Amino acid sequence: MRQHDLPVRAARNTALLEAITDLPPIVVADLFGISPATAHRWSQLAGNSWAPYLAARKRSRP
Repeated sequence: MRQHDLPVRAARNTALLEAITDLPPIVVADLFGISPATAHRWSQLAGNSWAPYLAARKRSRP
């Protein structure tokens, strides 16, 4: 991408934001090779919270 003067960081950040809206932060951390804490911060920046999902899973367990 750099060979064609495309902004690599901007593309990576856009991909990360897209992923963080669809996947839990821990999964994004593994996919992007970042720490779970960093993925969590990105999730907060994106306004995404998995808390309701986790609470629903906890309630639905036998």
